[in-house]
Amino acid sequence: MIKVTLSKKGQICLPAILRKNLGLKEGDKLSIEEKEGKIILLPLPEHPLLQMRGKCQRKNQEKLTTLLLQERRQDRLRES
Repeated sequence: MIKVTLSKKGQICLPAILRKNLGLKEGDKLSIEEKEGKIILLPLPEHPLLQMRGKCQRKNQEKLTTLLLQERRQDRLRES
């Protein structure tokens, strides 16, 4: 178990071994929550949408953006 000390300002210092294991660096954001009397720190991605990149890939099919652009072109042709 790793122990840390709470400062007068309510700050803690994450030990270097934890920062290294989690790949944390200066400026990284963490979420903090209290659950059942415990404090939970979770690293946040640089931008939440970047974490979603590639999660909805469709294998062996056209990309959704390509399909959307084709649909928009068809809509414009119908409107003219």
